[in-house]
Amino acid sequence: MAIKNLMEDIVKSVAKEVLKKENDIPKTPEYEQDIIAYVLNRVPPRYITSERGVIHGKLESRFLFQQRTDILFLVHEAIQNFKSRRLTSTHLDYTGMAKQQWFLPHILGEVLEETTFSVVPDTEVTLLYEGKPAQMVDEGWMNPFLTNKATMGYYHFWPAFIEEKMDAKNPIPFSIRFENEKFVPKEIEFTLKVQENANFYESRVIPIALLNIKEGVDISFLYE
Repeated sequence: MAIKNLMEDIVKSVAKEVLKKENDIPKTPEYEQDIIAYVLNRVPPRYITSERGVIHGKLESRFLFQQRTDILFLVHEAIQNFKSRRLTSTHLDYTGMAKQQWFLPHILGEVLEETTFSVVPDTEVTLLYEGKPAQMVDEGWMNPFLTNKATMGYYHFWPAFIEEKMDAKNPIPFSIRFENEKFVPKEIEFTLKVQENANFYESRVIPIALLNIKEGVDISFLYE
């Protein structure tokens, strides 16, 4: 059997599922292929060489909920990026990233209401470095990020390591700011340890934000 990247089937499945529900995007094979390529460029491949490997891998991936969440993020991110600029400008150059020696971990977190732990959509989440929005590894990663119900209140970032400003030998200070018109603003401070690899899944920090709803706001909208 030929070598196969198992992630292709998984990404295609999630992308097709999302695109069926989107009404304001082109329904063309070319657009779908661009979305799939965008996501595959951002997830590590998983190669298998046997039918047994296919079955095992698909079953494993089906139950890896977090992996599916990451892919779902990237599909929505691709759609938003493609809406805001020409398709011909969405293919990014990774040659510079391949030459880097140091990397910062991928950040994945979620925004919840503090008493019910309900998902809080429409929250602007900004990753800050030295008080300003942090630079991402490439222009495809949004900062700030707007949470939504489709991604279950999760947010994610992949900040760039900036050699001119950051010391690879010491943890790098960051903060995340959360803003939602119905909730009290919040900011979380933390540090990221510099790494020598760019593994999207194994290098991850997970800050959870519990937001306090403003006085007088009816919380029932979280259940609509």
